[in-house]
Amino acid sequence: MNSYYELLGLRPDATEMEIRSAYGRDVLRLQETASDKVAQFRATLDAAFATLTDPEKRSAYDASLATAREDLAAEDPDATEDAFRYARNGGLWFAGGGLVTAVTYAFSEGRYLIAWGPLLFGGFQLARGLLRYISVPTGARKATHLMVLAGLIAVGALSAGFVALSESFGAEEFAAGTKWNAMIDATQLEIMQADELVDGVASRPGPWDETDSANMEKASVLYAHVADAVAGATAPAVLEWYRAGMAKNFRDAATITHEYSLMKASGSPSAFEALDKRWKARVEEANRLSDRFEAQVGPKP
Repeated sequence: MNSYYELLGLRPDATEMEIRSAYGRDVLRLQETASDKVAQFRATLDAAFATLTDPEKRSAYDASLATAREDLAAEDPDATEDAFRYARNGGLWFAGGGLVTAVTYAFSEGRYLIAWGPLLFGGFQLARGLLRYISVPTGARKATHLMVLAGLIAVGALSAGFVALSESFGAEEFAAGTKWNAMIDATQLEIMQADELVDGVASRPGPWDETDSANMEKASVLYAHVADAVAGATAPAVLEWYRAGMAKNFRDAATITHEYSLMKASGSPSAFEALDKRWKARVEEANRLSDRFEAQVGPKP
């Protein structure tokens, strides 16, 4: 269907200046030839100019043109169906790509930027399909078409949202893991020093003396510092149980070694045995935490 705009080689949103320029150009060309066809074309050209340069006539013409196009589309349902199928296929790509990416993130740990490929490709196909479908006149679009497209877009959008949240959560977990490992590296020396002090006291022959008490107090200070570091650290969510358990365990170690430091050579054997029993229970608890950690994550750092 040829419109006045197409006759003048203009877009429907052409300005009045553009309309006048196009009309003058075509009139000059027509002056070079004289014939009945040229006269008919000039009459049509004049009508187009008169209509498009008058705001009221142009508004009425645009309305009638839109109505004519809708009627034409209604008479050609195949064009509408083709446009819908094109948009629907784009929606299927988008929804399917989003689901593939979401499933990858749901059942795998870490960040998988390559999994974004299907989602991005699906988004591109959806955009192409929608551009094709919106070119169909409003009156020719069907409610069922819009419902199907809205459903596919919703599935893809929800999947993309899940992936975005997974990316955000994964970034937070990675940052927490980095801080956690840094804390372990920073406290490793203190743990080794405290353990060596305790082992030295336990393996030294002879009765308890002031050196043993002094070494136990040093170990208590070291364990307390480590307990504070672990308690104040940020661990990945999956290791929160381990962080809380180890913070308590090091706090218990600090308490027991402090009580050892208060012992005297003249202390009762039962008092030493009670502390030995508590220490052994603390070591066993630490081993259980380590075993659970290795079963869940792998060998601890």
